[in-house]
Amino acid sequence: MGEKVYEAIYKIAKNVESDVIHIFVEGSEISGILLDCQDNKCISDVVTLQDVTTKCKHTGTEKHYRWLNIPAHKIIAFTFQCCLIED
Repeated sequence: MGEKVYEAIYKIAKNVESDVIHIFVEGSEISGILLDCQDNKCISDVVTLQDVTTKCKHTGTEKHYRWLNIPAHKIIAFTFQCCLIED
């Protein structure tokens, strides 16, 4: 399952106007800049983000990271910044 999510993220990333991705995992929303895999720095089934913000769904607590690696099999859903509808 994780391999298909990983492939989908990078396939869709080639066709959207934003490199900022929002990833939903159990209990958290994670957003950051998706690392470009064209330079072969990516690891299969691990999505790497830069300038990351995580937000806990239960407490609303936010944390910030320079880099974060997310195992693709933990991803429940994802979207890119250009797909968000702002209120």
